[in-house]
Amino acid sequence: MIMRINQWILPFFCLLILGVSSCVDLEFDEPPVGDLPKLEANATIAEIKTFHTIGNDASRIEEDLVIAGIVIADDESGNFYQNIVIQDATGGIAVRMRTNGLFGDFPIGREVYVKVQGLFIGDYNGLYQLNGSAENAIEEVLIPDHVIGGAYDKEVTPRLITLDELNNSSLIDELQNTLIKLEDVQFTLQSSGTTYADAVTQFSVNHLIEDCDEQTIILRNSGFADFASDPTPNGNGSLTAVFSVFRNDLQLFIRNIADVQMNNTRCGAGSGNESQISIEEVRNLYTGGATQGPDERKIKGVVISDIGSNSITGRNVVIQDGEYGIVVRFTTFHNFALGDEIEVIISGMELSEFNGLMQVNDVPNGLASKVGDGTLPTPREATIGQVLANMDNWESTLIQLKDVTLSGGGTYSGNVTVSDGSDEITLYTPATATFSGNPLPAGNAEIVAIVSEFNIPQLIIRNLNDVTAEGGTGGDPEEISLADLRDLFEGGAGAAPANKFLKGVVISDGASGNMTGRNLVIQDASGGIVVRFADNHNFALGEELEITISGMELSEYNGLLQLNNIPNANATSGGIGTLPTPREATLQEVINNLEEWESTLVKISGVTIPEGGTYSGSKTLTDSSGSVVMFTRTQADFASDNVPAGEFTVTGMISDFNEAQIIIRNLDDIVE
Repeated sequence: MIMRINQWILPFFCLLILGVSSCVDLEFDEPPVGDLPKLEANATIAEIKTFHTIGNDASRIEEDLVIAGIVIADDESGNFYQNIVIQDATGGIAVRMRTNGLFGDFPIGREVYVKVQGLFIGDYNGLYQLNGSAENAIEEVLIPDHVIGGAYDKEVTPRLITLDELNNSSLIDELQNTLIKLEDVQFTLQSSGTTYADAVTQFSVNHLIEDCDEQTIILRNSGFADFASDPTPNGNGSLTAVFSVFRNDLQLFIRNIADVQMNNTRCGAGSGNESQISIEEVRNLYTGGATQGPDERKIKGVVISDIGSNSITGRNVVIQDGEYGIVVRFTTFHNFALGDEIEVIISGMELSEFNGLMQVNDVPNGLASKVGDGTLPTPREATIGQVLANMDNWESTLIQLKDVTLSGGGTYSGNVTVSDGSDEITLYTPATATFSGNPLPAGNAEIVAIVSEFNIPQLIIRNLNDVTAEGGTGGDPEEISLADLRDLFEGGAGAAPANKFLKGVVISDGASGNMTGRNLVIQDASGGIVVRFADNHNFALGEELEITISGMELSEYNGLLQLNNIPNANATSGGIGTLPTPREATLQEVINNLEEWESTLVKISGVTIPEGGTYSGSKTLTDSSGSVVMFTRTQADFASDNVPAGEFTVTGMISDFNEAQIIIRNLDDIVE
């Protein structure tokens, strides 16, 4: 009765005063002081953490306790998911809540009271957290009973700390889930200038942050973060982040990219007063032996080599300035891409020759920086005879040869002879190049190449876009079994052989969301393998495919063998095929035969998941022989379903993520 009266009175009251003023303005920046909760903390975060021992099962809190903290991280940017992190004077803790948009009620800077009675204190791989149950977050309907917002715009000053101090194990427990600030740090050269995460596949990415003493720490970024596709900075500066742990790894999480302020000169990047000298002038300075670069000088040019194709060693880059070019050899691998315009400080650097090829040698990576996207120079049109006659001036520049033939082997790998009517020259391609296994053109061709030298003149093409063939390539590709293909892998990043294709049936289910859109798993009678395409595909479970793999990258990702960056056009569907019969085995047999059985179907009976909960994330499958992790992506359409309570039979794909894993396709793979 009271509700009915109130529901009628309120609109009447609004109408009554409408002529004087609008009824009520509901857009408050923050609640009035009178609306703040009348709560007081009777425990600290540090005291709550004493209820749990890292590695043990989560503990239910029975005492009537309240903690208060300031929100230092929310889910607005997407780098934190269904949790907030709060901090008081004694430490910090993650509060997991099963809902999205938490930043609307609990934004960064808001004071939050948590009634912890009935909640569970536990850890996720070493990181303390508060949950609604032993495994799961606080259910949405129960959030108001436990988590109450207070005053807004509270500030938490990040603790200024060094990487040396962070690596002191005695501070880890105290600092986890708290806001810290590092100064005079930078992304490592391998991480700088790349994206924060993989926004296309929505994969999380670990980057390394380093100080000027080369101490490092992981910065982890979610593929769902709204800054995932933003480039990481190349400079040096400060980083504000939430300190975290994952097993034995120390990690940092930023809230948004405003936490990253790195606009200063990198460590060891020169005086900043260097003036530019042309590459032509540098080449003229070289008098033989080992010559030092002039003081306070830098060179500038456009990268004409392609590190992405592995056609050049990862420490080298070839840059061209006008009609002159030079090789710069760094102390470690770089990430400068074809077409980047870069500056390189050469003060005191060694100018020397390596097997006849002039280079600036052993340049610290910090002395080079990208200044923008450059314009590739127009290749010089020439004959081979002209190239040979002008080696000293044309070395490390782009040339264009027309009406040439390539001979001396079936593929690009190794030394190939390029001939025209004037002369001949060697074209060299390392076996690690992504196109090394591709067949040579059958007829005349036009090529663009870098003029190089290895005791004799030679050419280097960047990628297959440098070759325009009139007659195509010779020979139809031949089928290779997946077992034979796997046997060819020798570690690192190799290439599949030329003129080969594979044929098999898709055993993964892209429709369920339990595999990223670029990947599929294919199996034939001999074995299986992961195929990672250049773009998302639409091949379905049970579809029979032929995939041309000539020269494609064969590599491992966290122990899992894959064919990488396959053009989608290389795959042709033959319609619905016959799914292979899963191999019946025990979990211990899966572990014992991981390399041979990887990426094939297996069926295991009498398994349990003792921890219970939902499928999402890593779950431990156990049978009488042993245990193996079963992993389910949070994006899978069954991720939030509960796992079976008792014994069941599971069919799944054998996978590897630094250890054996089982991945199910969909819930049809579970038989209770």
